[in-house]
Amino acid sequence: MAYLGSNLQTGDPTRTIAQPLDADRFSGDASTTSFTLTRRVAYPTDIEVFVENIQQEPITAYNVNGTSLTFTEAPPTGTNNIYVVYKQTVGTTQVTLADGSVTYAKLANNIRLFTSDNLTPNGNNSVFTLSEPPADANTVFVTVDGVVQRAPVHYTTSGTTITFSSAPPANSNVHVRHLGFRTSTTVTALAANSTIITPILQGTMTANGSIIPGSNTTFDLGSTTARWSNIYTGDLHLSNEGREGNMVDGTKGNWTVQEGEQSLFLINNKTGKKYRFAIEEIK
Repeated sequence: MAYLGSNLQTGDPTRTIAQPLDADRFSGDASTTSFTLTRRVAYPTDIEVFVENIQQEPITAYNVNGTSLTFTEAPPTGTNNIYVVYKQTVGTTQVTLADGSVTYAKLANNIRLFTSDNLTPNGNNSVFTLSEPPADANTVFVTVDGVVQRAPVHYTTSGTTITFSSAPPANSNVHVRHLGFRTSTTVTALAANSTIITPILQGTMTANGSIIPGSNTTFDLGSTTARWSNIYTGDLHLSNEGREGNMVDGTKGNWTVQEGEQSLFLINNKTGKKYRFAIEEIK
């Protein structure tokens, strides 16, 4: 039988006192070539096989079919001289983690990032809307002016609604800390300069900074078949200096449209000249 490696007695895996959960042992008799595994595997490389402490080559020395392990030649006679280590199994996942091995970075974002809501009471309202639905009232930590509130005596929750048993005092500091494990919201924290491919955003998006394209005069806002309904903006700055000239005379320009109380103004930023749009009132 073609064995790979040398016969080393140091660290003999078959001499382990207790059989580990991720391994099988069999005894060869120099005639049996097929053995039944305790777990189902899909490929020969899903397991590591040792005979007399010598690792066997997948496909060349053995093959697998479900729970059947078949050698090309019968292993020699010996007690527990065949040792099988599972690297991957079909339909079964068994993982044992060492104490303290799960770090902050390995936790899901909706567990490690605790959302906070600061509510503003007016002394009359007892119902408020949270930024996301907690699993239940006990998965949020609620304080009113630093005094801890207790569910369901002082408040209850339903979806994104939190209802206090009595209206908090006007202008009091009502703080709600979500304690992870939210029901329908996943919080994803992206590192700076992260790239997102083709995102689909629903609802209203609020930006607390500028939205800048990755390169000059390359990307569009909307398209010929998907247009924005209305554009609300302050001054309008127009320039084609980062690309070829216009389609009329081929020149490039840099203009600013500004609003006046009675007129619209146009400023040529290259020459500094100022113009007023001719506006006709329609009655």
